[in-house]
Amino acid sequence: MGSRPIKRLGIIGDLHGEHARLELALNWFAGQQIDALVCTGDIADGRGCINLSCELLRQADVQTVAGNHDRWLLTDKARHVNDAHRREELSEENLDYLSGLPRQRQLDTSRGPVLLCHGVADNDLAKVWPGRKPEEVERSAELDAVLDDGHYRYLINGHMHFRVLIDFVGLTLLNAGTLRGDHAGVSVVDFEADSISAYAAFDAQPPERLIEKTLAPCERRRVWRNTQEFDGTWTPVTLHA
Repeated sequence: MGSRPIKRLGIIGDLHGEHARLELALNWFAGQQIDALVCTGDIADGRGCINLSCELLRQADVQTVAGNHDRWLLTDKARHVNDAHRREELSEENLDYLSGLPRQRQLDTSRGPVLLCHGVADNDLAKVWPGRKPEEVERSAELDAVLDDGHYRYLINGHMHFRVLIDFVGLTLLNAGTLRGDHAGVSVVDFEADSISAYAAFDAQPPERLIEKTLAPCERRRVWRNTQEFDGTWTPVTLHA
């Protein structure tokens, strides 16, 4: 990776055992002039192989954080969820890998520091959603603390499985989405061009470009000071078709 600031970043959302889609995405990323790759965790619990998922992430040097499903797997909690993996399925090497994942990481980019996490910071269950009727608002004390600190320029998270941008004063939140389900996809951030491109992930072909958005908020995008301002009148800035 080197120590130079990241200019182009590949983003993989919650994995949920989708090793086949992950392999396809990693092969595609290899030709996209990416400086670094990140994943928002939840490697566990899905239709695919958790060992292959861990091995692919390790081999590609993907900077990954732990999600709540990873924590549940390691502590033998919530094994009633659909397609639950079991701790005994993991090889010793992959058990060590999963156990060693941090809940948050910092990345340095040419446009400022990024906080990578699953929910928000160390809270892997935190959700952030300004709301739109009839959907409920999801506020986050953890994110408000990050905003008050003012250190980070971007926050990349997962957990909600919905790729979206949320604009705050001084910080842009990028939800990475997921590789599971019908809306699976990956994203590429070009910090020099101040843009993010979203791609759909398919099972038998490389990702297909769906949409491109500017990272910087424009006049059509609402900018929040913190999550306490959320009032349910927001128009989502989606990264889906």
